[in-house]
Amino acid sequence: MNRTNISLLVSTLLIIPAFSQIRAEPNVAITGSASFFGTATASGPSGGGLTSIAFGSNWSFVTGLGLYAGIPNGTPAAFNNFSFTGDGTGAVLTAPVLPLWSFTSGGNNYSFNLQGLTNGHTESGAMAFTGSGTLFATGFDPTPASFSMSGTGTNFVYQLSFVTNTAIPEPSSIALAGFGLALCGAVTYFRRRRT
Repeated sequence: MNRTNISLLVSTLLIIPAFSQIRAEPNVAITGSASFFGTATASGPSGGGLTSIAFGSNWSFVTGLGLYAGIPNGTPAAFNNFSFTGDGTGAVLTAPVLPLWSFTSGGNNYSFNLQGLTNGHTESGAMAFTGSGTLFATGFDPTPASFSMSGTGTNFVYQLSFVTNTAIPEPSSIALAGFGLALCGAVTYFRRRRT
């Protein structure tokens, strides 16, 4: 086997893993954001043990971007309760919430599974949370996403805004594919230059 064939073989072996990495990413990822509004009640201030958040039945979709852009304002959404321990960046979800929110519009189902908190705090006049999970939509692959929820109220009853955003795709797979393609181009260039 001559030197050119070895170079071509090595570049091909590097490209195959790069494309297999890309294929592992969602083929039809969800893009955009979904915003909701409604009420919730906290069992008490965070940091003193287990704190539970109970959502009212009045939650509705407000506005969206990307996949959610055509969904009518006021579409009813169902929210499931969750519990956590700790406070602030030490807040820990007691169990994943599958799903945290869900709704149907135009015959399509949309939902978000909450898998972890990155921050959580409740007190008598305010509540705020951030976290991560997975978005689902009819015809789309499950897509990693983040959420934020905040609001104000009295006696641990709050009016809240909730936003779920899709995460930015991991750049390492794209970089690996780019490197493999660049290497293949370099091999082709040097191969033509020799002849």
